[in-house]
Amino acid sequence: MAPPPELPEEVVDEILLRLPPEEPTDLLRASLVCKRWCRLFSDPVFRRRYCRYHRTPPLLGFLHDMYEADHCPRFVSTVASPCSPPVLVCRSWWALDSRHGRILLHSFAPTDLLVWDPLTREQQRVPLPPYRHTFYTGAVLCAVGGCEHMDCHGGPFLVVFVGSNEDDGCIWVSVYSSETGSWGASSTIELSLAVETLPGLLIGDALYFMIDLNRSILVYDLAGRGLSVIDVPDKKYKDIRSVVMLEGLRFVGVEDRSLYLWSRQGPGADGTAGWEQCGIIDLATLLPLPGTSAYVAVAGFVEGTDTIFLSTDVGIFTLKIKSRQVKRVGESGQCSAIIPYTGFYLPMV
Repeated sequence: MAPPPELPEEVVDEILLRLPPEEPTDLLRASLVCKRWCRLFSDPVFRRRYCRYHRTPPLLGFLHDMYEADHCPRFVSTVASPCSPPVLVCRSWWALDSRHGRILLHSFAPTDLLVWDPLTREQQRVPLPPYRHTFYTGAVLCAVGGCEHMDCHGGPFLVVFVGSNEDDGCIWVSVYSSETGSWGASSTIELSLAVETLPGLLIGDALYFMIDLNRSILVYDLAGRGLSVIDVPDKKYKDIRSVVMLEGLRFVGVEDRSLYLWSRQGPGADGTAGWEQCGIIDLATLLPLPGTSAYVAVAGFVEGTDTIFLSTDVGIFTLKIKSRQVKRVGESGQCSAIIPYTGFYLPMV
């Protein structure tokens, strides 16, 4: 029998464009089929099309800060090789944030910040801002104008650092630009509250940070450099964390092995906004919890999705809120925070 005719190149392109990005090994195998497929994956035009087609960068791994003496954040890969855990001397580091292809870490010896791209292995040290702080957190963002933030590597970036000092009775925010190599003037708000060392949340031109033992949320306007505070829902949960989903700002909390969800509504007719409870999820039916006293807490979230991380006695899990899909992604341990790393891992020649 005669061999079947080859598929037209444009058809092959459309097929490869639809390969799911969640497992980089599948893309690598496809690139090894023939020279043309290999060249196609390395083509910048195809790579841009691929990112735009899939839109949301997949989860490739995460760092988690443990309550240990050496403050050593571990990188855990959630995919198979070739996206293996990157090499980084991380002793005496504390992971703060991850966004737009970069990870922000705080160093204790020496005391400074590090912006790290795990895929390119690029590292850039950033001095701490010249303002007093006892408690702090931070965020890293791509600073390329008009960027779609689907495959950010290289280029300018911003570091937003948030600090609080009980003696000064205020919370301040300063922004570092890699283009100027300097920190801008700080924005301040008079609050005698501690900043939580947890990753922030970016929605539009605003960053959200937890403060006051997770009882309030600090809002920083990137465009106007203004600061404001919104309260969390009235009910106080054992563990609380704000997350973002497709609909906007949401809030989740754990109590008695149940996950409570709230959404931010408003402003209403009186000009004020508020929280509205929008769901309860029984975690005991989804997770292999050993007993009624089992530890379970929200430890992080994947920004721009409905995925959260749950830290339990039996492991670290991801939970997709809408589909209730659960996946075990790490060993057990009470994590202070989980910082996810997302991105498109496409093979290169």
